Amino acid sequence: MTTLGVMALLLGVLLIVVEAHAPTAGVLGGLGALISAAGVWLLFTSGDTGQLIAIPVTAGAAAAGLGVAGVASRKVLTARRAPVRTGAQSLIGSDATVRSWSGSQGQVEMAGELWRAQMEFGYEKDPAPTTGESVVVERIRGLTLSVRRREPWELPL
Repeated sequence: MTTLGVMALLLGVLLIVVEAHAPTAGVLGGLGALISAAGVWLLFTSGDTGQLIAIPVTAGAAAAGLGVAGVASRKVLTARRAPVRTGAQSLIGSDATVRSWSGSQGQVEMAGELWRAQMEFGYEKDPAPTTGESVVVERIRGLTLSVRRREPWELPL
């Protein structure tokens, strides 16, 4: 019985560690907490102390583990709904300043970087943007930004 308790405790801790490195929205962490609590219960009931101590300690360990798993699960679900803050997708909707323009393509500066740019579909018939004009990034294809002119009602950021 003691060996089974130790094995369950180690398996539970292993599942909690795996949850930390491969987030599963708290599934493995919660399962690890329950298995660890079962291991603690098996260890306490295999000795002379009996169930008088085993049940409250096991319940406390299970409650603490499930609480941690619940908080972690809530954080994971909240992070999934958060807007993108890094990478290429975070540039969409950002302002860029025209540095040079020729025909339908040009070069814009955004966040201290120079990018190749072209006008977004539907804006090609407008006159070419002038140097220093502010444009809005609509899409990213490879290393080319699709931009559009700022609408009069839009406030610059």
